Amino acid sequence: MVNTRKLRARVIECGMTYAEAAELMGMSAITFARKIRNMADISINEAVYLLKILEIPISEFANYFLCDCEE
Repeated sequence: MVNTRKLRARVIECGMTYAEAAELMGMSAITFARKIRNMADISINEAVYLLKILEIPISEFANYFLCDCEE
């Protein structure tokens, strides 16, 4: 499960909007938002690419994408 709160905060920290992040990911802002909100599955490849876009160390992968939180 994606840690929605943590990813939203990181997008903002990077000075991006959902639309900008979605464009870099090659998807619509709606699709991006659904994936970040756990309303649609995010693939491993998408998650790894998002780590690169948001400059998140691979060592932090689990904190962002393997969350046991409910939001």
